[in-house]
Amino acid sequence: MDIKKILIFFTVFCAFIFTVYLSIYVRLGTINSPTVLDFDPWYFYRYAQDIIKNNYKLPEWDILTYYPPGRPVQLNQGWPYTIALLYKGIQNFSPSITLTDVAKISPLIMIGLTAFVTFLFGILIFRNYIAGIALALFSTLTPTLIGVSMAGYNDTDVVVVFYTFLSLLSYFLLIENWNKKWKAIPFYLLAIVTNLIFVFNWGAGWLPSILLLVTLPSFFVYKIFEDILHQKRLKFNWKYAFNETKPIALPLLIVFLVINIVGYFLGFLTMFHSLLGGLGFTGIAGEPLIVNISVAELQKINIFTKEGFLSVANRVGLLPTMLTFFGTPLWFLYKFYKKQKITLLEIFIIVWTLISFYLISKGVRFSLLFSIAASTSAAYFLAKLFEFLKNKNQMLIASISGVLFVFIIIFITDAIKIGLASTGTLISQNWYNALDWLKENADKDSLIATWWDPGHIITGYTGLKVHADGAHCGPGLCIPYNHNIRIRDMGRIFSTNNESESIQILKKYTHLTNEQCNEVKRTFGNIVPEDACKDVTEVYVLATSDLIGKYFWMSCFGNFNMERWKAGNRNPSQLCEGRNFIQIPFSNFDRSGLPVYSNEFMTVTLVQNDTKILAVINVPSQGIRNALISDVVYYLNGVEQRSHVNTTNLIDGMIWIDPSFRLILFMDQKVRDSLFTKMFFFDGRDLNNFELVYSNPEVKIYKAKIE
Repeated sequence: MDIKKILIFFTVFCAFIFTVYLSIYVRLGTINSPTVLDFDPWYFYRYAQDIIKNNYKLPEWDILTYYPPGRPVQLNQGWPYTIALLYKGIQNFSPSITLTDVAKISPLIMIGLTAFVTFLFGILIFRNYIAGIALALFSTLTPTLIGVSMAGYNDTDVVVVFYTFLSLLSYFLLIENWNKKWKAIPFYLLAIVTNLIFVFNWGAGWLPSILLLVTLPSFFVYKIFEDILHQKRLKFNWKYAFNETKPIALPLLIVFLVINIVGYFLGFLTMFHSLLGGLGFTGIAGEPLIVNISVAELQKINIFTKEGFLSVANRVGLLPTMLTFFGTPLWFLYKFYKKQKITLLEIFIIVWTLISFYLISKGVRFSLLFSIAASTSAAYFLAKLFEFLKNKNQMLIASISGVLFVFIIIFITDAIKIGLASTGTLISQNWYNALDWLKENADKDSLIATWWDPGHIITGYTGLKVHADGAHCGPGLCIPYNHNIRIRDMGRIFSTNNESESIQILKKYTHLTNEQCNEVKRTFGNIVPEDACKDVTEVYVLATSDLIGKYFWMSCFGNFNMERWKAGNRNPSQLCEGRNFIQIPFSNFDRSGLPVYSNEFMTVTLVQNDTKILAVINVPSQGIRNALISDVVYYLNGVEQRSHVNTTNLIDGMIWIDPSFRLILFMDQKVRDSLFTKMFFFDGRDLNNFELVYSNPEVKIYKAKIE
């Protein structure tokens, strides 16, 4: 019996179990939430619920979203199906368990499976125990994943990570075993089934296949260069490159062909459709939905600046980021210098990292995809590093191991901190109370209108129809009013100062003409239900506190220049005029004891004139000095007070002072007079067509008077 091997096995096994435990432990802070978390997870919860109610068949039409008339259900519903089947399976052992309970633990189950698959990937593909543990650790504890895979956050992020590694594992196992004749059949089947299941779970699940498809020509070109380097002669040896690529390309192309044909007939289209859709989403090709312009995580970043680098490192983790940017290139340079052959796996890691690196430069939303590549790259470097150090000086090995151990402890500590801080995704009691009111008081044929983010929780929690939600619906999918039309309308409803205009916009969503209804039926056929064109009986508008920070884009889309956008102009400043609620925190008291509020752009000093509070503003960059703001709103003993001045050197706008006097909001004239400001800050005072029917500090619900 080899004691050394037993000790190594035991150590690796314990490290793996600890990684699984840790990956689940950091996500337990939200396990006691009464429902699933945040807004987006409700989409998958509701669909799981619908699948169960529909005798485990996928409904064909979703009448609650983008009403009227709703929208066809997309086929990529593997994740809600998984939740539904988990519920059915667990119920056999625990009949009292609820779907909510299963939805809350589903991310934990998937994160444990992700740790297992990544560990296998490191052992079977990298052939290194250290790589297996490192890959499991990096991929499950990357900061960008933790916040969107907490207990109860049953979104698809963790599903994407799991199936990405499972798909790649199946592909590389096939590459290693394709020449075993009949014994290779299970590996072909594994690759085909795994990748189709990934597409069923996520519309962009073609990604591993696309990455490998791009890698093949890259590998071929590199082999030509490699031969020139090794032979020290400038001659293109096409035959060498072809012979190196052919054994790899043949099994991959067979799988690509099969999954594209099967996927097309299953309704998933093909990897080429997915590629075009992805290019359109990033704005590289085609026309993206205009909502993507407003997504903060899709704003471009410069990774080569300190701020850009840290924004990536904070989302991916400092250690895997540094190993990816510095360690892995160093290893490839070493192999290049030693004139060692570069394998397909290594070319794939380079291609994968470069593509995901490019994507993250388009916006930090792609940090999850980059984190998967970075985790793989970093784990591969560690595997090769310790192989290189195997017979080196023990002091050198101990020193490098010690430094890495410190960084790993920091990585784990940061992950635990992020998990503890991610309780912010819990839904506040104010939101629950508002949704309960809607559920109990709104007619079942009501339409709930607000900005698009909360749409999923409104439909999932109340069962009521919504004007729009986060399942973006482009031209051809939502008829007659797609996401671009609806988000522009919603922005205008809130940002205009003309409530009659808002009412007219809302009115068009209460009734479809016969012509519009027939267009829907012609487009989608028999799947359109009878009541898809049913008139809306009531319209409720939600003005919520989170829209203060989103107001810039609401006002932007409210006057959006669609013609310029269609012409290819993607510069927001030339497409719309967006305005903000400018938040200015308390800074200090000046020499006279007057409170001063300041940010990097402006300073506001509050002064008292008789019984009035006035606001003096200074904006040096705009040449504004000691100007008075026309309106000031503040609160004494909970009672609203107003000051109005009409004099020279005046800024037409409003300062709204938080009751605690720790923060003020500056509103220019258009923001001050907007319907949103009147609804949220002043409870609809002076509005004739919107009746305040429910109010709490976060949510104001108005019933629109539409005749």
